[in-house]
Amino acid sequence: MVLSVTNKDKIPRLVKVCMESCPYFQLACPRGVYHKVPAGTSAPVCIHFSPEENKDYSHELTCITTRGRIVVPIWAIAARAVLDFPEQLDFSRCPVKSSSQKTLLLRNSGNLEAHFQLSTQSPFSVTLATGALGAGGTVQVTVGFHALTAGDHCGCLAVCCSTGRESRLPLQLRGEGQGPVVELSCDTLDLGDIFVNTPHVCEMSSRAGDGC
Repeated sequence: MVLSVTNKDKIPRLVKVCMESCPYFQLACPRGVYHKVPAGTSAPVCIHFSPEENKDYSHELTCITTRGRIVVPIWAIAARAVLDFPEQLDFSRCPVKSSSQKTLLLRNSGNLEAHFQLSTQSPFSVTLATGALGAGGTVQVTVGFHALTAGDHCGCLAVCCSTGRESRLPLQLRGEGQGPVVELSCDTLDLGDIFVNTPHVCEMSSRAGDGC
């Protein structure tokens, strides 16, 4: 890769680019030599990287001028799995003691196979709690909601990769348990005129909302 050293001053500046000896990173230019960079121009610095295995590498490059020194971190990130999924899953309203399910699409946008583990807590549940997903692959995961009480319920779905760390922030889960709603068909009931000691029956109906 090429690093550009830019002189933003109005006069030429001397700069020395150096790097500690390392078997994986080398400078293409000679070390310990000052280069004159004209005002408003850039000087390219070429860095060679020669990895020996699939892992993360890090090093530092130092630029020294008459005004001080600037340390430039160098990182080389190895192949790794990256799981993509939505930030939130909303079940909306669901009758109490009834089950509702939603399908979640899990995608590995990284360049390494992902060994994942999913976990959550009641009233939420998840199928396919563990599995492996190749680079660029997708898999459907079913998340369930089973509320035992009425009201709002919140939780999270933790997603852990093979590295032992969470791939990203947990997926937020939300659902509302709705109890039965019973309404009478009328506000008053008129039994009319009847004889004493004579039974009289009047029928009325009720309506039940979701949950009955």
